[in-house]
Order: sequence, then structure tokens, then C-alpha cells
Amino acid sequence: MASRNVDSISTLHPDIIQTQILTRLDGPTLASTASTSSYLQTLCTEQKLWRELSTATWPSINDSRVVQAISSFPSGYRSFFADSYPFTEHTWQSENQDPPTAGLISAVDLYYRGELIYSKVQEMETEGWILSTPFRVDMLDLKESVQTRIRYPGGDYEAWVKDMEESMKLNWIVIDPIKKRAANISSRKAVSAKRNWLTGDLEIRFSTVAAAIGKNAVEVAAVVSCGSAEAWKEVDEEVGGEVHVRDVRLQVEDIEGKCLKGRDSLVILQGLLEGKRCCKDGEERRRRRGKERYEEYVEMKTRWREKKERIEKAQDTVCMVFGFSLFVLLWSFILLR
Repeated sequence: MASRNVDSISTLHPDIIQTQILTRLDGPTLASTASTSSYLQTLCTEQKLWRELSTATWPSINDSRVVQAISSFPSGYRSFFADSYPFTEHTWQSENQDPPTAGLISAVDLYYRGELIYSKVQEMETEGWILSTPFRVDMLDLKESVQTRIRYPGGDYEAWVKDMEESMKLNWIVIDPIKKRAANISSRKAVSAKRNWLTGDLEIRFSTVAAAIGKNAVEVAAVVSCGSAEAWKEVDEEVGGEVHVRDVRLQVEDIEGKCLKGRDSLVILQGLLEGKRCCKDGEERRRRRGKERYEEYVEMKTRWREKKERIEKAQDTVCMVFGFSLFVLLWSFILLR
């Protein structure tokens, strides 16, 4: 039966197959179709197909810097898609503990309810001062914000937070043009959304929990901060308002919640670039697993913090007992004299 289907489809003109059939397939289906016959494999490996599929999935990669980087990949856009579409494995074993080569590129696309609201490409610092300072990649300048059509309804803040967490989608692709690899390091769907009580902004977190074998887990966090067009006092007064994206940043945090320095953070990013890709199960199931893993990581952080507090409390107790004992000893010595 399969042979008949292949024979019948081969009677169609290649242009018809490519323009009317293959262009309607998503990436995984297109890859599966290529494995059915040598004839379809030839048609399915056309660069135009994978370029259109990739740019439709990640509009930011139309940037000339990314186009140039992808052109050097072994199979061009097909290699790029195979790297960037699957979820990266969370655990790797990298013998190379040096920071990645210079010239890493970030390609970021942010969606709300399927509508693209922000897209940008930016080169990342991988040399010099960044190696010894807390690692952070800011896609927006300090006073820059992105206007959106999202509106805060006013009055029901909790419902709005839940909607933002469920409706936002973020792709953050890191590209290494030298080693010809790419990785989507975002969880795609948000793992948490909560208000920053210092700034008043809503911080939506897209997190990948990663760890080298034999080391503590770390969190590669892409954070999107949203605020009203004027000031958050409008939200408090329940008058609603237009929502702006104020911050889009990437940072790597350890189990204590501290931002790692550039050298360690870049080694972790390099591990994700070199690591395996998860192609099993459906995308929605992998997303749920990503959130479950994040929640497990939060619990681990809580247990670690509680353990640290118990140790510190025990150390304080020992110090107090030692100090009191020393005081009693000195006082007794003085009385005996």
C-alpha cells in the first residue's frame, strides 16, 4: 500500500507537491515525510521549504546577521530548524569548561494569543568584562518600552495575571555562528507570572532548568516585564490601561537565586547548544513537563533555603553557647583571683 502511494504521488509534478502539499506541513511532519522515499526526500530537503517554515515560526531570523549565520549551517535552514524546534535536553555532560566562541546571537520572538508583539535580534557579549560580572542580556534599553494592544481590564488583577501567563509565548534562540549550532532555550510557554512589588511590573518567566552531571541545577530564565502605559497606580485604582512591555531579559540563576557570572553562564549556554534535543511526545506534553520541572526546582530551592537557615541557626546557637561559656569562664577566673 505504501509503495502504491509513493508511486501515485510521484506522478504529480514536483512543483505541485512542493507548493500545494509540502508547504502545508509543519516541521516534524515534513521531516517524517522525507523518510518515506528517496523521491520525497529530495523534495522535502529543498532550502526554500525550510526557510519559509523557519521564518514563519521565528520572524526575527529574517535579520541579516541570522541569515548569514544559518547559511553556514551544514544543511542550512533544515539544520537550524532541527536545532531550534525541539526542546533542549536539561542535562548534559560537557568536557569543555571554556566559554563559547565569540559572536553568540539572540533571536527573540514574543507572542500574545498568537499575535507577534515583539521581535528582535541582538549579538551577545562573550568576551572581556562580561565574564567576571553577573550575566544578563537586555533586549530593551532602560527607558525603552514596547506598545501593545493588550489592555489591563481593571478590577480583576488575579484573572489578568492568569491570562497573561497562559497567553504569552516566548521563543529565545541562541545561535553560535562559529560552531554552527542553535538552541531554543526558552520554555516557550510561561512557567510563572507574578507582580514585582518593587517596580510594580508583572514579571512573566520562561524558564529552562539545566544542570551538568554531578552539579546543582541552575535556571536559565527569560523574563518579560509588563506594566501599564502610565503607572501602576492606575491598576491600583482599578481603571485599567494599556499594557507595555518594559523589559525582556535573559539571566542564569543558581539554586540560591543569585545571578551567575558571565563565564559560568556562557558555559551553561554552550552546554545547551551542544546538548541533545528532545523530540519525543507532543509539544504540549513537553511544555507541561517543563513547567513541572520548574515547580520541582522551586521546591528544591525552598528545601535548600530551609536547610541553609537551619545550619545558620545551629551555627548561631553554637556561637552563643561558646560565647556564654567563655564569659562564664572569664568571670569565674576573675572571682577566683
